Amino acid sequence: MNFTRKRALLACDFCRHRKRKCDGKKPCSTCRESSADCVYQELPSDRIEESGPGAVNERLSRIEALLEQQSQQLHLINVRSSQSPYPASQSDHQSEKQSELLRWPADVDPASKTTEFLIPRNHAALATTILAFPQVRDIMGEYAHDYFLRVEENLPLPGLLDRIHDGPLTWPVLDPGTVNTLAASYFQYVHPHQPLFAPGSFRSWQTKLVEFQHPDGITNAICLCVYALGALSSPQSTHQKAPETLGLEYFQPALKIIMREVVWGFRPSILTCQALLLAASYFAHLGRPLHSSRMCHFASQLVLGILESRQGRQNSLAYPELDDTEVRVCWQCFMIECDAVTELDIARSGIEPLADTILLPQSLESDDKNHIYFIAEHAIRKRLNRILSELYSPDNAQQYATLAPDAVLIWQRQGLPRLLKISAELNIQLEQWYRSIPEHCKFPAATNVLDDRSRVLRIRYHMARHLIFRPFLLQAVATQRKSRSPLGLSPQESDPFSFPSTVIMERCEYCVTSSLSYLYDAVEMLNRRTPYLWTLSHNCMVMLVILWLAENSPGTSHLIPAMRPIQSVVLERLHRWAFKDSSLDASIRIVEQLVFSDQS
Repeated sequence: MNFTRKRALLACDFCRHRKRKCDGKKPCSTCRESSADCVYQELPSDRIEESGPGAVNERLSRIEALLEQQSQQLHLINVRSSQSPYPASQSDHQSEKQSELLRWPADVDPASKTTEFLIPRNHAALATTILAFPQVRDIMGEYAHDYFLRVEENLPLPGLLDRIHDGPLTWPVLDPGTVNTLAASYFQYVHPHQPLFAPGSFRSWQTKLVEFQHPDGITNAICLCVYALGALSSPQSTHQKAPETLGLEYFQPALKIIMREVVWGFRPSILTCQALLLAASYFAHLGRPLHSSRMCHFASQLVLGILESRQGRQNSLAYPELDDTEVRVCWQCFMIECDAVTELDIARSGIEPLADTILLPQSLESDDKNHIYFIAEHAIRKRLNRILSELYSPDNAQQYATLAPDAVLIWQRQGLPRLLKISAELNIQLEQWYRSIPEHCKFPAATNVLDDRSRVLRIRYHMARHLIFRPFLLQAVATQRKSRSPLGLSPQESDPFSFPSTVIMERCEYCVTSSLSYLYDAVEMLNRRTPYLWTLSHNCMVMLVILWLAENSPGTSHLIPAMRPIQSVVLERLHRWAFKDSSLDASIRIVEQLVFSDQS
């Protein structure tokens, strides 16, 4: 929605020139203390603030720059232990009592050098860290730190894909009516989540494929991947074959072409990277996270090689300027790899740091709405990485250890004052992201969101809030168990996370409400195949285990509602997509062992 308004820039002239934090008042506190003239540059009254992709790009970039300035505060907190007074701030989808979490610390020096935030190795946000809690271990047994990764590693390729190197390439029947229907399904259900190319480009590739029926060429593999994804993603298939069977007929020859290009293509192109990312999406729709991340890893390595080769030709230390197609490939590699690293702690390709240097892509053929969701999702993924970096990093000595880091010990070493400050700062940054997106993309908590793209943003938002406040809930659970043990806590071992504590209780409640919101939105997305299928299924299991822990701790049990209905829905969704010996099959066994109070 377009509207006219007159507004000041981010800071007054005095604060901007001295790179100081400006509170936006007139005069601001900095100018008042320095006896300086407080002057703001104002936009013309006839300027229109647009909500199109260009304006959103600029707005998110402006917020990103602000957050990068504020990020150093997270490191300054490391050496401070006392809380500072905060002025209040609140978004339109939070309760009044949450306002204290949206307050700016007064001791920020934004002129400090910013720090890169990467997902740490051996981080403490993995599902197996939760399964290592004594209460869970007592009923479910021991789980290795890399249990889910090992399960996925032992899975064979689906169907006949492990035989793609045997014999000649089997070419599918390309009936124009069928492939047009499948392509339409792809652009309706898959492309909005992962837009790699414009529909016009695809149509030109498809015309050549259908007319010449020639099996060679990477654009032919792209077309076949599109048809395979169209078969998998369509919620109402009219074809006589099952969606998985039909999709495999197109994907098997596509994968053979792609792997030949990856192995023997001495001059890899960005088209090969696009084909690999489509293959990654195909495996993601099947619930195969490791196979998906392997395709993405190949794509990341290729695109980094392309950029380094160009950099060498230009004799420059900086990365060369990217065209829009290369930017899209980089961002898709970043998204897929970060999601896999978060859940499985897989090997990194080196694409993650590139996100701090590349620009956002442009809209494809005036697809403004999806483009806005696209760049907003990338921005919140960077917020998630920052949360993992600041709250879930193991000690340096544990970065390459094979044992799981003790999450409770990590947060105890940080101490309650520091943990409160870090979580408050991270929550502020999350709310800054929310306020930066256009009004039509926002998601008030009480609204039943029907659009998948908006639902994905809401799911990522709730996951971010859950991770910000998870330490408080798990610390409270661990402390209560310790206090109920035969040895108990000695007077010298008083724990700041122990109850009663209003501060801790409120943050535990924020974690619980975010977990429940995640579950309700995730099961809606799990009605059909999407590229988020495995991640959502896996995290539903994690959320249920955490809520079970909270219900079985006296201090937090009153926060948990009746869980049997949502647990039943989660199990129904998991049974729909799991297959024998998969990690989702293991998740089913875990969820089935959780007994909530309304089931007894």
